[in-house]
Amino acid sequence: MTVPRKIPIGSYRPGRAPLRTPAWLGLLAGLALALLFASAAAFATGAATDSPLALPAAVDAEARIVRAEREGLWEKTLLVTFPQSRRTLLTFDGLVDARAAINHAAHPWLWERVGRTFMRADGRGGQAYIEHVRALTAARLRLEPGGVVQMATAADLDNLAVATREFGPLTVTALVTAGARSNALRAGVDAGTHIEGLDSAAANHGTINIMLLTNARLTDGAMARAMVTATEAKTAALQDLNVPSTYTPAAQATGTDSVIVVSGTRGPQATSAGGHSRLGDLIGRATHAAVVEALGKQNGFFLPGAKKVPGERQAAGKAPGAIRIALLHMDSVPGDVAANRARIEAGIAEAVRGGADWVTTPELAETGYNFASRIGTDWIAPFPSAWVSTLAAIARDNGVALFVGVAERDAKSGRLHNSVAVIDRAGSILGTYRKQLVVHGSAEAWSQPGADTPPFVVDGVPVGVLICADAWSPDYAARHRERGAAILLSPANWPPVGDMGPKTTWEDRSRETGLPLVVNNRTGSEPELDFSQGQSAVSAGGRRVLSFSSPQSRVFYVDWDGREGFSAAIP
Repeated sequence: MTVPRKIPIGSYRPGRAPLRTPAWLGLLAGLALALLFASAAAFATGAATDSPLALPAAVDAEARIVRAEREGLWEKTLLVTFPQSRRTLLTFDGLVDARAAINHAAHPWLWERVGRTFMRADGRGGQAYIEHVRALTAARLRLEPGGVVQMATAADLDNLAVATREFGPLTVTALVTAGARSNALRAGVDAGTHIEGLDSAAANHGTINIMLLTNARLTDGAMARAMVTATEAKTAALQDLNVPSTYTPAAQATGTDSVIVVSGTRGPQATSAGGHSRLGDLIGRATHAAVVEALGKQNGFFLPGAKKVPGERQAAGKAPGAIRIALLHMDSVPGDVAANRARIEAGIAEAVRGGADWVTTPELAETGYNFASRIGTDWIAPFPSAWVSTLAAIARDNGVALFVGVAERDAKSGRLHNSVAVIDRAGSILGTYRKQLVVHGSAEAWSQPGADTPPFVVDGVPVGVLICADAWSPDYAARHRERGAAILLSPANWPPVGDMGPKTTWEDRSRETGLPLVVNNRTGSEPELDFSQGQSAVSAGGRRVLSFSSPQSRVFYVDWDGREGFSAAIP
């Protein structure tokens, strides 16, 4: 299993308390404003850093992402500036002349906190916060606040998508952030409740933010039509991705949005931007492409076939009706989440080419075992995370079922679990099995024990899952048998070191239940534990029928026929 070695996951450190400007300094300008903005850290309380973005020269604009933090949580702002005033239409302020446009993103938890910090009489603390950001941006650029147009989002600007489409003298660039897991609605079906001026509840703002730049000199009417065209393209993207409404899951989402359209100054004049015009065609194509890309990055939504593994499947020697199970006997680096995910995806691709029907990983393959002491747990997203949704797209496009060891945050309770995500061949996320026998006082102290979970039905087979030490007790395996399981899968981080080894645990469970037990263990080492001699194994009828070990990451294959038993497979 050839995979990337190490890609560090980011982390953030608490910043300082925000600086507040005394009223008597409000009239100062120039250097005073620049120093104020630097000390205020570009929308936040810590030092800001700028990351420039490449835009086509034709749109005559510069773009960067300004990164900072507030109260220890990230803030990121897409800042687009123009060399001269530009006619702009936006869903927030209407028609204005602007010198800059921003899309401000903040950690979802931060939006909750600033709602209290910036509370206004009407209860719209979030709106006061974004107005504060706009004022700081204007100060940095030495502009009046009205010269900066704005959007805001809880999506991560690291998931920004930029798409450009060109034809002849026309250029269109779409810059999009998108999220459709918590706030996607279907217009005409889902009910809105907030009535501005009649209640204090804050309106739930858009989940898909679209900024359109063009070199075409747009009339006010053309800008309005461009906004309609972009909305149509966004809705088409949601339909193509099969994104459901958050509120009515059986209905197709159409989205909630903020849009900024910026007219050009150097290109041809345009009085129409409908889909039948070349300009409208470019707007539609750029917007569709950017929305699709952004939803893939943020939420794990991908067009059918986008995650298809290249190359031919080789299933040599597999008997008709047998299920080929791939065991990713892998080396997970503790805390190196991005690289571990890359390793898992590479291992799945190798397994798909090897003709696998099911792919399993070790326990906590995503994180490594001793990850919490290195990177903490705040980063763990509610289940299903964007990456789990990405795995679902991989499963769908390759017709392979997945059993992947992950760190899970329950979306409702917020409780953390050592889990296995189960995804069938159609890409349906069947749920998670949560480890029940948590080893207290160990590297698992961050997790809570899970409840008894019935078998998952995959390819018509009831599959009982046990995570590592769950196999130590006869009770959990016995309950799977009572609920009709036909096979037991056990992702593990179980080093055969002294008294820590599994001994005859796996054989005993297979004898007591009469069910075959397939263990996907890991290899490699962490400073705290050496797994390099760990064994992945198959036990049936009280004896170990297959055993695999490797000091490096490797994919092992077993073919299972419910009647004939198991055989090692070499694709």
